[in-house]
Amino acid sequence: MLENYKKILEKSQERILALAEDALKAYTMALDAFVSGEDAEAIGARALLKDAHERNNKIDNEIIKTLALFSPEARDLRVVVAYFKIAGELTRITDYIRNYAKSVRLLIDSDVPLDGIRDNALVFQRSALASLEAAVASIAIEAPTEELEELYRRVNVEESKCDDIFGLIEKDVIQQIYAAPDHATEWVRYLATMRKIERISDRSVTIVKLIYFAHQGGKLKL
Repeated sequence: MLENYKKILEKSQERILALAEDALKAYTMALDAFVSGEDAEAIGARALLKDAHERNNKIDNEIIKTLALFSPEARDLRVVVAYFKIAGELTRITDYIRNYAKSVRLLIDSDVPLDGIRDNALVFQRSALASLEAAVASIAIEAPTEELEELYRRVNVEESKCDDIFGLIEKDVIQQIYAAPDHATEWVRYLATMRKIERISDRSVTIVKLIYFAHQGGKLKL
């Protein structure tokens, strides 16, 4: 029974990690499209995550079956619960990334002047990328390590940076709306997209916290 339990848990981890890696790849593709002004990468990013909800459902069903069949306790239970919650966090992240890729396409096709906001926007989006990279790396860790401690520190630093830069982006957007009110709708949509990117960073912090909780125990504060 123990061997079957380990195999099922390993399969859940593999599926979660595969979804996380695809989310990271899709975000990178959408960011590349934002930088280059070519929408092919943004289209590819959306396509890569089109079945994210279906993949999450498989993970959820597998974990529920694990709980029902094996009734894990202590650390094993923490790991199963962490994987279940991480799958949900990843699904929301994939939704944000698909929305981001769609918004990048709309920006590329529009005549909205991005030069005035590009610098802060790029720093912000790259910081969110660094947060997501830390979250993906943490999922592959199977025991408490110094690497996990470092990822926990890094993801919190990047999330804090995203919060600070988002305030600057809000100011940039307000200035752009005053300068070109005809594009107000596009700028409001752009700001909503940036808010979703900020949430990618927030949820990346949650993922690393869940992995930390799974291996270290203690109180879980999300």
